[in-house]
Amino acid sequence: MKKIIAIVVAFVVVIGGVIGFGMMKKTGNKTANIVKIGGVFDTSGNVSAYGQAEQKGANFAVKRINAAGGVKVNGKTYKFKMVNKDSKSDNTEAASVTTNLINNNQVNAIVGPVVTSAVQAAIPSATKGKTPVISPTAGADSITVQKNGAVQPYIFRAQFKNSYLGTKMAQFATDTIKARNVIVFQDNSSDYGTGITAAFKKAYTGNIVETDSYQAGDTDFQAILTKIKNKKFDAIIINGYYTEAGAILKQARDMGIEVPVIGPDGLGDPKLAEIAGNKNTSNVYYAAHFSTKALSTDAAKSFVKSYRKDYQQEPSQFTALSYDAVYMIKQAIEDEKSIDKAKITDGLAKIKNFEGTTGKMTMDKFHNPKKSIVMVGVQNGKDSTATVVK
Repeated sequence: MKKIIAIVVAFVVVIGGVIGFGMMKKTGNKTANIVKIGGVFDTSGNVSAYGQAEQKGANFAVKRINAAGGVKVNGKTYKFKMVNKDSKSDNTEAASVTTNLINNNQVNAIVGPVVTSAVQAAIPSATKGKTPVISPTAGADSITVQKNGAVQPYIFRAQFKNSYLGTKMAQFATDTIKARNVIVFQDNSSDYGTGITAAFKKAYTGNIVETDSYQAGDTDFQAILTKIKNKKFDAIIINGYYTEAGAILKQARDMGIEVPVIGPDGLGDPKLAEIAGNKNTSNVYYAAHFSTKALSTDAAKSFVKSYRKDYQQEPSQFTALSYDAVYMIKQAIEDEKSIDKAKITDGLAKIKNFEGTTGKMTMDKFHNPKKSIVMVGVQNGKDSTATVVK
């Protein structure tokens, strides 16, 4: 009897081992057929509106890629998976979650961080981990360039750089708005604000009456606006984010200053009108990467149609940029026929004539996409016009 029991136990152990091995092998294959994309998004904190929109765009891209069958590489089909982390609008946190995604989650690539300073904080982790990072919205020229002038090998962006943005804003102010005299407001606490201002001043052919600086978090602009109210100017340029720009806009309109207001993509969020009020948010123009009123590619048309169906709302430019970033990673994988991080990095650097939702783009030698810009006009808090500036 004991002998029979021993044989049965041995049989069960062997069968269990075979089944366990088979299950482990199956699970291993399933894991191996996943491309992990890390998301470093500020879903809380002072730039959370951007981070939330970008996380939504990345998730939507992954959903559509997987619904279409994933990506095929050398006969294998891979599905995408987003691993999102909240960087909390904090540079130290951005560096920490980037390290975590690389070391613990072992991602193949990263989308984010959202702003320039956060990307700069994440560069050491990306470089050490040899992991490609593509920021949807970090604009400072410096993030893709090392101090010695060489390219940052693992850092890319989906949006145009700030110097290009400032130059095109100056062109629009001169050629379309016909502004010969302008007042410039700049966010002096960010590379974003100062960098765009520097490029604008270099390109603008009119007269800059004066430049006024403010810090992130400032709310009272009465003194500055009172000082400039009786000066001669045709437009106000606000180089910063929607939080302070909304306050400036509201207080300016309340004081009777009705000239056009022109700003960068940082003003392109519905919260601008929430802060300033719909009535005050008129005769406003912001630079954009994307507008549903100026869809230039088939990819853009497909994206908007599908997004409206799924969410019953309009996609923002930040959602579109993050969506593009994920599809650029997919393109790099297909071009290089590999999900290896080094190959994805090579593929991103070689992107040419990529048809994204934010336009057709080619990556330059410093990992900046070359593409057109859209100036969106706002009336009563709603986007009303879109002008492509090439």
